[in-house]
Amino acid sequence: MLSLGYETVIGFNNVKTDTGVAFHVGRWSAYSSAGTVIPYQFDRVNNGGHMNVATGIFTAPVTGLYHFCFTAVSLASADTAIHLRLDGNTTIGSGWAASKILNMPIFVTMKLQKGTTVDTFLKIGSIQDSDNYPIHFSGILLEEDLVF
Repeated sequence: MLSLGYETVIGFNNVKTDTGVAFHVGRWSAYSSAGTVIPYQFDRVNNGGHMNVATGIFTAPVTGLYHFCFTAVSLASADTAIHLRLDGNTTIGSGWAASKILNMPIFVTMKLQKGTTVDTFLKIGSIQDSDNYPIHFSGILLEEDLVF
């Protein structure tokens, strides 16, 4: 921490938590349980541990501006639809593919309140992972709201 008179700088890029908040999770195998939240199998980054890899649910630790990215490739020969959701019910982004081997990226930047959850929901179809067709979900706190 750096003290500047009456002010204390405790973060970077307008993030005041000690470690920042960021995650990057993924799957090594295909997923086809339509109507469920996509669970993940590994994390590359999980600063603060706010992303539950096993359940696929991120919980915002502070109120602020967040950015999320999801990417997967459809495996089904019919429609595949993914939803990025708030608190398990409000869709804030979606990806759709009408045939096999189509990429379905989702990018969302929005303000979240502390305790809000974000998940990826496979509505229909199936998605895959391989060296060429990854399944990844990531998020980062861009700017934290300070409460005095």
